[in-house]
Amino acid sequence: MVVPRLRAAVLGLAAAAALLAACGGPSATYVTNSADKTYLKVPNTWHQIDPAQFTAALGTPPADSSAEGTWIVGYDADSAPELQHMFDPQTEEPLVLVSVDGVPEKSRGQVSLDVIRDFRFPVSASARQDLMLSGSASRLTDFQMIADEVLTPGHGVRGVHSVYVYRLDGGPPQVFDQLGYLNDDASKVYMAIARCSADCFQKRQSEIEGVVNSFTVREDSP
Repeated sequence: MVVPRLRAAVLGLAAAAALLAACGGPSATYVTNSADKTYLKVPNTWHQIDPAQFTAALGTPPADSSAEGTWIVGYDADSAPELQHMFDPQTEEPLVLVSVDGVPEKSRGQVSLDVIRDFRFPVSASARQDLMLSGSASRLTDFQMIADEVLTPGHGVRGVHSVYVYRLDGGPPQVFDQLGYLNDDASKVYMAIARCSADCFQKRQSEIEGVVNSFTVREDSP
């Protein structure tokens, strides 16, 4: 009969459509630095910050490998991604910077976990004291430490995960979720730091934590 065949064809097309819908496009962007065995996953709704912005800020293009200097990339959930959003007192959308920095040989004995904590912003007690003495404390105020955990994941690295709050230039509170690693010979610092307003962080905490917690370094991998 024609009707049963037609019904079977319709059901087959419906199943195929459902399969295609389920597959869809990727839900995440995978950010990798093969030379430094570094990995991060960000939602595909976040947009890469133009590398030219890092070139302008750093004065030189970010190197392909931290052995040559700094490797750094950024992703921003704002529709107009900007490096400046990391330092803008009014930023509302989450963003993340991930970097690998080479440490000069003469400085490697001085790199402690507090250096990792303070890599982008003053987080340790001593760094915040230095901020007060420098006269620049009016730019960064109302510090709060939410979490601070020393990490020993193995794979040739150790690190610290810090979550803290600052007000920038008197703006609303901003939450920073920061994960930093140092390799065993202290030749490289690996850093992922996400930022969002306190209201944004409350609404999108799991999304932001998912990005930061995906940051993986395997220094001893073959």
